[in-house]
Amino acid sequence: MKKRRHPLPPIPGNSRHYEVTNNPIGLSPEARRLLSESVSPNTVRAMRADLSIYQKAGGILPATEIDIANYLSAQNALGKKPATLERYANSLHMWHRYHNLPSPVKTIAVRNILRGIKKSRNMRQTSAPALRLKELHRLLDALDRKTLHGLRDSTLFLLSFYGAFRRSEIVVLAYQDIEWRPEGIVITLHYSKTNRSSRVETKSLMRAPEGSRYCPVTMLERWLTVSGITEGALFRGISPRGKLSTGRMVAQTLYIRMGKALEKAGLATEGYTPHSFRAGFITEAHLRGKSDQQIKRVSGHRDQNTFERYIRIADEFENNAGDFFSL
Repeated sequence: MKKRRHPLPPIPGNSRHYEVTNNPIGLSPEARRLLSESVSPNTVRAMRADLSIYQKAGGILPATEIDIANYLSAQNALGKKPATLERYANSLHMWHRYHNLPSPVKTIAVRNILRGIKKSRNMRQTSAPALRLKELHRLLDALDRKTLHGLRDSTLFLLSFYGAFRRSEIVVLAYQDIEWRPEGIVITLHYSKTNRSSRVETKSLMRAPEGSRYCPVTMLERWLTVSGITEGALFRGISPRGKLSTGRMVAQTLYIRMGKALEKAGLATEGYTPHSFRAGFITEAHLRGKSDQQIKRVSGHRDQNTFERYIRIADEFENNAGDFFSL
């Protein structure tokens, strides 16, 4: 049964007395349905978490520009990253707009506070480094594929790379989302970070030439055969004794399992995270001459600026534009 999505509700806790005009309670059932489709479940959960942090810090809702300016300044003093503070501010902005209240986040005072935070930190936001193909192979070679844990993790890592998946996307895949073709597989993605309209997205993964040790399609076939999965969650939890769970694995498990694999591969100090698979695929494909359009068909990017930020150059002299010295 498809899980119904809900718009952001009022957040309980500290609040000032206020009246909300144009309350959405008067909307028709169809209008309410469309409103619920406008915000993804992951976005709602993230906003609730951000607002909870604000209220635990003594924040009042609705807030004034002074409330938010002081809150962001205090969080900055605690060492929160500028990107995190931007997200906190956006969650507060959305809460006020949902309740048809003027947003104090968009005032000059708060905007200047955020600008001042970025300037004072004088730092470029660090991004997960790209896990290139060489490191991916090294990571996979450190796993024991004769065990259920090792086989699942190998499949998970390969699909994360060649499908340019986000962590939240890969863990929710189901057996029914896979369509088998002679050339490879087509994976249906029902929800993603940038897909708020429930449109169906697909990713096509090629089958590697016969004999390849790192084919995502062949590895998936092997995982399904060994695990016996014929329906439901594609990637599931596994007990320490090697017993397969019936429920899907959580996103945090991917982070933990990758960390253990990185240690075995001697890559633990490189700063790789599950997002490194996505950045690694985009970077590797770009440096191998694939067009932006080809890469975006897999990554799902629609904004060119966001897409370009994913291309990480591991070596400052790699693919350098000034590599010509003769006529």
